[in-house]
Amino acid sequence: MIARIGRTIDELSVGESAYFAKTFSEADMLLFAGVTGDVNQLPINEEFAKKTRYGRRIAHGMLTASFITNIIGMRLPGYGSTMSRQSVRFVKPVYIGDTIEVGLELTELRVTENEADFSANATNQHGEVVMTASGTIIPPVPFEEPT
Repeated sequence: MIARIGRTIDELSVGESAYFAKTFSEADMLLFAGVTGDVNQLPINEEFAKKTRYGRRIAHGMLTASFITNIIGMRLPGYGSTMSRQSVRFVKPVYIGDTIEVGLELTELRVTENEADFSANATNQHGEVVMTASGTIIPPVPFEEPT
């Protein structure tokens, strides 16, 4: 029996793309803080955040960046994929209630190395870019499950 995996390097093409969208909630930010241990006051303390340049709480940047792993692990290439490199630039803050859409596009395939490069952009509900990113994916390889 062959395990369920995403698409292999031979099944991918430059220019392919996939998307993920989510509306940020209070719970998302608190759960991310709890899981990571990042209790920076900007995302979790409204009174503190009111006194900053943002005027209110902002999401952890890496919470937004983590949406890229959703695309890679679940959509393109899918199950069994990993990321070996990611570079991120945060352009604008993300707030509770913002709906963020991340689009990822394959930009280069290196078949002999089993690597695919990508670029990604995240936009909010107003069409504003809030994050740009690039990196390298290692697509899955077929394997036989033990019997």
